[in-house]
Amino acid sequence: MRTVPRLCEFYPGICLTTEEKTRENLSQVKKNLCHVKKNLSHVKKNLSHVKKNLSHVKKNLSHFKKNLSHVKKNLSQVKKNLSQVKKTLSQVKKNLSQVKKNLSQVKKNLSQVLL
Repeated sequence: MRTVPRLCEFYPGICLTTEEKTRENLSQVKKNLCHVKKNLSHVKKNLSHVKKNLSHVKKNLSHFKKNLSHVKKNLSQVKKNLSQVKKTLSQVKKNLSQVKKNLSQVKKNLSQVLL
């Protein structure tokens, strides 16, 4: 069986030993770990901001619910008032109709008196 020569046999600088490869990998892992730590720090800061914002959102939601409750009560009162206004307007129309009739009668009476 014939062995095929390795490339590093022709070009000695091209092949890395297992130890050299391990050292390079370890160096890259350390760099990556450093980036991961920095990113984790940013994530923690962002998480803190998210928690604060969530707290504000909850407070605002509570205020919104209270305001909505007040709006509903006010709307109910407005509906009642509107109903009362409609009744009053209806009565005013009836009264106006009666006033017109009375005025007509007054005109007739005046006309008879003046003749």
